[in-house]
Amino acid sequence: MLDFGGNIGNILRDPNSNIDEEFYWCLDVDRDSIEKGKRAYPKAHWLFYDRYSFFFNSHGVPNLPLPDLPQRFDYIVAFSVFTNTTRTDMLQLVEQLEHLLADNGALAFTFIDPYCFSWGARHQRNNLEWRLDLERKRGHITQSQVESLDQRAQNLDWFTLVNGGDLYIETDDIPAYEPEQQETFHVFHTERYMRTLFPRATILPPVNKEMQHCCVIRKG
Repeated sequence: MLDFGGNIGNILRDPNSNIDEEFYWCLDVDRDSIEKGKRAYPKAHWLFYDRYSFFFNSHGVPNLPLPDLPQRFDYIVAFSVFTNTTRTDMLQLVEQLEHLLADNGALAFTFIDPYCFSWGARHQRNNLEWRLDLERKRGHITQSQVESLDQRAQNLDWFTLVNGGDLYIETDDIPAYEPEQQETFHVFHTERYMRTLFPRATILPPVNKEMQHCCVIRKG
């Protein structure tokens, strides 16, 4: 399997994982994560992908294609990757990842619906409200900004929240931020909109107390 954006081998660390280390491949834009993965699981395959990523690889190469790996994969997983990239990057990379699938293989990637109550309505906050409240607690925005951002972000198909308080509505036309100014980059897509972008996909709701939906595309 290929873990795209592997979070230092979380899949291998899971006590319920039955993946043999030598069959695990990881492709990530964070060089430090790749080096940590190599030390923790030396039999696995760890590949640094030098593509530009806000905060995670601010000096990387924009639009760098995926490397042509020497094999195809039954499963490709991208957990919480396209929640931190532009819509353009997501569309490019999903198409390229599909080409790395073996026949009958499956690509699974996650996204965050801003208006979904991932932990149930009893929590009284949807995913957007949860994020804005977290940014307030961290001191990035004020309560007044929380209310303004929440109001501006209603009834949209998708939007991006940069550094806690900069809202870009349904556009990838985001100005360049200096590397030292790059802190957070959160992208939200509604489930309805993702179905229009990926009509062949099966979209699954959040599970295991996670806030992200899962989009599954099968080859063949």
